[in-house]
Amino acid sequence: MPAAGLAPADGESWAGQAERARAIFDDLEFGIVNLECPVDVEGIPPRVKASLGDTFAATAECFAYLDALKLSIVGIANNHLYDYGRAGAERTLDRVQGKFAVCGFGRTLAALPAVSIRTAAGRLRVGVWAAARNLPEAATRDSPGIEPATADRAAEALAVLEAGGAQCRVAFLHAGAEGTNFPDPDDTRFIDHLAESGFDIVAACHSHRISGYRTVPGRNGNTAHCFYGLGSLSSGVVYSPLEQEGILAVASLDASGRVAEVEARPLVLDRHGWGTAPSTLESRPILDRFEAVSGSIRDGSYRQEFYREVSRDLMGTQWRDLRVAFERAGLRGVLKKLTRMRPAHLRRLYHKSLASLGFG
Repeated sequence: MPAAGLAPADGESWAGQAERARAIFDDLEFGIVNLECPVDVEGIPPRVKASLGDTFAATAECFAYLDALKLSIVGIANNHLYDYGRAGAERTLDRVQGKFAVCGFGRTLAALPAVSIRTAAGRLRVGVWAAARNLPEAATRDSPGIEPATADRAAEALAVLEAGGAQCRVAFLHAGAEGTNFPDPDDTRFIDHLAESGFDIVAACHSHRISGYRTVPGRNGNTAHCFYGLGSLSSGVVYSPLEQEGILAVASLDASGRVAEVEARPLVLDRHGWGTAPSTLESRPILDRFEAVSGSIRDGSYRQEFYREVSRDLMGTQWRDLRVAFERAGLRGVLKKLTRMRPAHLRRLYHKSLASLGFG
């Protein structure tokens, strides 16, 4: 997230800031990244939010940071793409696709999903589909919008990737919940479904915290690899030391294009929010946390931990959101806030209520 104060100081550059993390990217042929804010939206008014939450934006100068780290496929399916409305989202798509392969926004559901297929090692074809879960700005049959992460849309994306000759298929999702390292159980089920359906790698971001990993039996006897939360590469939004951790998920392919090996490389955000290659001492707690959460996903205990963590202040947060919505836009703001409540919010409130009664 190249916003919220994350910018080079005087005399510095975006490419120069990338040097802090370059060591863990140097051997990559190419990389995939989520750009979590609109770019070049000068002259476009920000969308007034009917609740808590900031509006973010950056200049296209930040692209030099991605370039320096060989990040050439950019997903823009996320909850901040519309911070400057549809005009800001369209401006962002225009700017990004002028420089990178981009997916995650701009089509209706009547059209096939946008994907990116990249040739690696001279002949291996890697295909990427980017999508977001449960966003109100999702595309519809008649209106272009953010690519929705649904089972039907995923099946269409797989068909497009296979028709394009992609031997390795990647689903890059905007999914998860803030304030916890444990994945949302509903997101976990969806990620696993994508892996079982034919995606070889499924990776999620949104929580700004690292989560865990496990393998899932894939299609045609393949093993699929699921990363449930990557944390951040660089971000101007850091709520706690846990938002200063990230995982670079690295995949190596064999001669047939199958995933031969995956690796989780830790990175750490400095006090300004810049991603850096960590020392051995800094890496250990990140990898320990990654392994611990992975174990809880495998044994199922993550579910209880997830609902326990997200329910701590959930009702208080929703009440504050409604109060702010009323202060900003009266009853219309409250109604808008209620219509934007996602099924995930209601499900978490339900589990909090069960826990309060002694059933959680």
